[in-house]
Amino acid sequence: MSRSILLPFATALSVFALAAPANAQQRTLTEEQKATLLERLKDADTNGDGLIDRAEADAKLPRVAKRFDALDTNRDGKLSPEELRAAGQKMAERGGR
Repeated sequence: MSRSILLPFATALSVFALAAPANAQQRTLTEEQKATLLERLKDADTNGDGLIDRAEADAKLPRVAKRFDALDTNRDGKLSPEELRAAGQKMAERGGR
């Protein structure tokens, strides 16, 4: 998968990951954390299409899989970087809840 596809996805996941802990003090990711998220995403996207489908989420991203239907706002069965970014922003606005 090309880096140009992964970067927006990594950004989306980083926002989503940051918003998840309700009482987290840290609101920015270190370079190491960004690299880890990028690797997790690359590993989860087994077909290399730049999207996460339900089977990929179930297999590699259990926290995302639990909320898959809510995150898949266009109901196409795949999570795009934009859908994850929007979900992360909503969670951040609500204080991680």
